[in-house]
Amino acid sequence: MRVLISGFEPFLDEKVNPTEKLAHFANSCDFHASGLSRLDVRGVVLPVVFDAAFERLESERQLFRPDVVLSFGLAGGRTRFELEMLAVNSRGGEQTGRGDNRGQVLGGKVLNSSGAPLSLTTTLPVEKILAGLESASVPTGRSWTAGTYVCNDLFYRMQERLRFTRVRSGFIHVPRLDEATFSWPTFEKALLAILRSL
Repeated sequence: MRVLISGFEPFLDEKVNPTEKLAHFANSCDFHASGLSRLDVRGVVLPVVFDAAFERLESERQLFRPDVVLSFGLAGGRTRFELEMLAVNSRGGEQTGRGDNRGQVLGGKVLNSSGAPLSLTTTLPVEKILAGLESASVPTGRSWTAGTYVCNDLFYRMQERLRFTRVRSGFIHVPRLDEATFSWPTFEKALLAILRSL
């Protein structure tokens, strides 16, 4: 099984983005030694830029042809790994006051106005992933909004592109990297638990 993992570069006041580190970890980890020899895993780091993030992910997807696309994003105020259940057909950026990393603010524009759904759901095995994270003692749960920033933009466009295919895909928000509460070993453990759940 091929799994494409995406993370984002740092953005705004977030000087460290643990999802960038997750993507690099995906490229350097010995998954055979971790008991995941059935998986072929590749990581990619995306820009925090409307349109460019999806274009980079789609380019990598077409080259790698994964069975699963796992996209990760940082949500600084969250305290657990949260599986996003719904991507909404809206683009924003205004809530940051500065837009994306190129300063773009899209002000609630829809991604596709020609009959595209208002929302699209994850196609990841949510229950299995939640159970895997819980068994690894990683705080986890569901989220019903990925916001209207670049994370949701990527999530919606990915789900729209893959909705009539066999590729499973979805988005997971993570908390800040913090040695006191969410240390890097916890992130590694979480990713391995998620991959075992696929």
